[in-house]
Amino acid sequence: MTTTKRSTPKVSVVVPVRNGVPKIARCLQALFEQTLQPYEVIVVDGHSTDSTVEVAGKFPVTVVYEDHGTVGGARQVGVEHARGDYVAFTDADCIPRKDWLENLVREFDDGIVGVGGGIKNVGKGLWEESIALALDTFLGSANSVQDRVLKGKRIVKSISGCNSIYRKKDIVAVGGFDVRLSINEDTELNSRLQQLGTIIYTPDAIVHHHQERGLGDFARRMQFFGYGRGVNRLWDLQVAPPIAAIGILLTAFISPLVFFALLGVYAAIIGGYTLVLLAKARRPEYLLSIPIVFVLEHASYTIGFWKGTIEAVSGRGT
Repeated sequence: MTTTKRSTPKVSVVVPVRNGVPKIARCLQALFEQTLQPYEVIVVDGHSTDSTVEVAGKFPVTVVYEDHGTVGGARQVGVEHARGDYVAFTDADCIPRKDWLENLVREFDDGIVGVGGGIKNVGKGLWEESIALALDTFLGSANSVQDRVLKGKRIVKSISGCNSIYRKKDIVAVGGFDVRLSINEDTELNSRLQQLGTIIYTPDAIVHHHQERGLGDFARRMQFFGYGRGVNRLWDLQVAPPIAAIGILLTAFISPLVFFALLGVYAAIIGGYTLVLLAKARRPEYLLSIPIVFVLEHASYTIGFWKGTIEAVSGRGT
C-alpha cells in the first residue's frame, strides 16, 4: 500500500505593530519556535517612533509599512504582501504556544474558511491578574472567543484578529479587510467570510496575551471596544449588556424599588463570579479587585457602545 505525503502548508504570519518594543521580540521569537515553521513572517509597521523596526530586523522577517493608520489597514497590507496559501494573524503583545500554527492549520477542511484559537490573558500584579481572570469568564466576555479560552471545538461567528488563520484566496474573494476600521476589523471580515463557509474555534491553538495595562488603560480599551461595536453596527450577544444597562437606568424613574432590586441581582452575579475565581486563585484581595474590574469593564463598554451607536445613527461615525 502506498501513502501520499502531504506537503507542508505555506503559511504567512502577519503581525501588525506600532511602537511594540519590547513586546515584538517575544512574539517573533515564539513564531520562529513553532512546530510548524511559517513560510514567512510579515511585520506590518505603522511607522513606529521607537526601535520596533530595528528589533524586528534581527529576525528573518519581512517588514512592510502601512499608511492607513488603522488595524484593518495593517492587516490588509499584510494580506497583500503574503505569498503563502494561508494567512495567520497575531499581535505584537501576544506569545503563541509552540504548536499554535500547527493546531490552527490542521482544522481546515472543505467548507471551513477560518480557524481561530483561545486567548489566555496573563499579567503581573494584582490588577493585571484580576483583569485576566475577569476576561476569561462569560461575565467578562459575553461568551466571545475574544480574550478567553473556551472549552471544546465549535462553530463560531467570529474569531480574534490576534489568533486566526484563513486561506488567502478566501480573504481576497470577499474583498479583504476594511482598511477604515481601527476596531472590530476581524468581526467585520468574519461576517463576510461566512458567505463562503464555516468558521471554527479550537481550544488547542493558544496565544498568551500579556495585559501589561493598569485600570485606566483597561477602561479605555473596553470603551474603545464598545465604541467599535456601536459605530460599526455589529449586533450580537455582546450588545445585550449595554442595552440592558439602559433598561435598568430607566427603571430608576419608573420604579426605584425595581431599580434597586436589579442592582442587587447584578451585584449578586458579580459576587458569584468573584467567589468562583477566588476559589481558583486563592488570593483574598481578589474579593475587592475582581468586582471593581467587572464594574469598570461593563461601564466603560456601555459608554463606548452608546457613543458609537449615536455617532453611527447621526452619520458622524465610520
